[in-house]
Amino acid sequence: MKQKSISRGGWIIPAAVWWITAAFLLFTVVYPMLVLIVSSFRSGGTFSLQNYTRVFGDRSIQNSMINSLKVVIPSTVLSTVLGVFTAWAVVRTNVPGRRLFRKLLSIPYFIPPFIGAIAWTFLLGPKGIFNQALMNLFHLEKAPFNIYSIGGMIFVMTVYRFAVPFIVVIPTMQKISASYEEAARISGASPWRTMRDITLPLLVPSILGAMLLVFMFILSDFGVSAVLGAPNQIRLMTTEIFYLINRPDLEGHLQIAAAYSILLSVFALIGLIIYRRILGSSKYAVVSGKSSTSDPTRFGKGGKWFLFAILTFLFLLTTCAPILASFVTATTKTYGVAYGPGNMTFQNFAKLGAIRNISRAFRNSFVLAAVSAVVIMIVTLIVAYMTVRQKARGVRGIWFMQTMVTLPYSMPGTIIALGMILAFAQPLPVLGWKLYGTFTILLVAYIARFLNLGYNNITGAISQIDPSLEEASRISGAGQVRTFFNIVIPLLRPSLIGTVLLVIAPTISEISLSSLLWSVRNETIGTIVYSAQEEGKILRTAALAVTLIVLVVIINFIAQYFSERRGFLHEEKKHPFH
Repeated sequence: MKQKSISRGGWIIPAAVWWITAAFLLFTVVYPMLVLIVSSFRSGGTFSLQNYTRVFGDRSIQNSMINSLKVVIPSTVLSTVLGVFTAWAVVRTNVPGRRLFRKLLSIPYFIPPFIGAIAWTFLLGPKGIFNQALMNLFHLEKAPFNIYSIGGMIFVMTVYRFAVPFIVVIPTMQKISASYEEAARISGASPWRTMRDITLPLLVPSILGAMLLVFMFILSDFGVSAVLGAPNQIRLMTTEIFYLINRPDLEGHLQIAAAYSILLSVFALIGLIIYRRILGSSKYAVVSGKSSTSDPTRFGKGGKWFLFAILTFLFLLTTCAPILASFVTATTKTYGVAYGPGNMTFQNFAKLGAIRNISRAFRNSFVLAAVSAVVIMIVTLIVAYMTVRQKARGVRGIWFMQTMVTLPYSMPGTIIALGMILAFAQPLPVLGWKLYGTFTILLVAYIARFLNLGYNNITGAISQIDPSLEEASRISGAGQVRTFFNIVIPLLRPSLIGTVLLVIAPTISEISLSSLLWSVRNETIGTIVYSAQEEGKILRTAALAVTLIVLVVIINFIAQYFSERRGFLHEEKKHPFH
């Protein structure tokens, strides 16, 4: 390719933009992670393995590891089983209302798990609605269910993470040729045996990938374990890191936390590597290449309505019950008194806007969400386009850029936050900027954390654009830059809008980063909800939870609408680390 002038959009501008983007990723991702790694080996001003020795010798840290295993393993298995079962029911059976169930059962994916955990405390807390009803009905002196326990964490994790395998497995399940199941049915196999012996073996890669995703999500979760573990001092690995960071009385507490973070990161990285290998393997897959057009498993009238009842129960349990409990609590005048016309009010919602730090938190969160979403859209658009097309001269390090975009999303937010604290607590070399304790550090952390969401969405969209359209533009005399803005950008518009909305939803409700990086006057919605819950302000917490649930669900459905326009239904929610 001959060198062209800058004005005609030759290779100089794309290469320059690429290296500017690389410098940005070095600042937001690489530098904090390098500081974190180096800090984990520093003790008393020298380099040693003392921090790792203290990690393995500390009893509370050991307990947090054991607790994590107790929560992560069973909730991963349960989430995967439930998710695969519901996916099979809505795709491969004749259950009534299966299209509607496909949307309804995906709602828990949109709800922030820590908000879901708070919602379940209104049902299964010591004074929760369901516990109180059972105590009154059976004249019990003690609440029969304890949500503040290992079992409670497993239950809530399962409720909000089963939607991950549900969403991941559906596309693969749709592409399985119906002929295999039809052959089994003709041979006399029952629907359940057909599912066990035919459908499930064909889904092995997709199921294993979904299980690893759930494993990584649950392992890195902070919100659920913080909400449900605090009352009884039950700590998982993420919450133990949080408490280590907030222990200035412990000498070298940040370095110890860094060492523990590295160990947790290893688990996340191993999961990511295995997931990518499984995702790239077609060893077990037998698919038709297009969606199945027939119902391979037909239940009789009794069977299909029994399956309908199961799905309805799951929807009521996972979505309606906690949201309804939150709404009832939020509209209660006096908590603990029987709910009814005399104890109903909407003043709890009205009061939110009158409280200065709450209104400021909403403003901060919306600004952070909007700015980080736009920056992420621009950065990932550049990386995704260069990655897919790979035609600009001067472009190097594509694998490195992909890794830097993907890596932060696979790691717990507490680790990203710790890296930011260690990197930006002191003035930056040469520049002299001190970001810690400012609004900017939250913005940098949000951008680093959620880059992968934008990258996956935009990469899928670019892959669907026929390169011949760009070639025709260049043959007509347009330069590479002009072609990009006149051809590529208009075609990507729905996906770019969808990407912005896709990033806004989790940033508005973010808690793991914000809980460690917020400062006075820089509160976020997540920290306000968490603080209200910690302080026992039940009615305010419920009103905030309901408001946040409504916001996030609406934003996600709008994002889904834009993703579906022009056929751009991408895999960002199905394969977040692809």
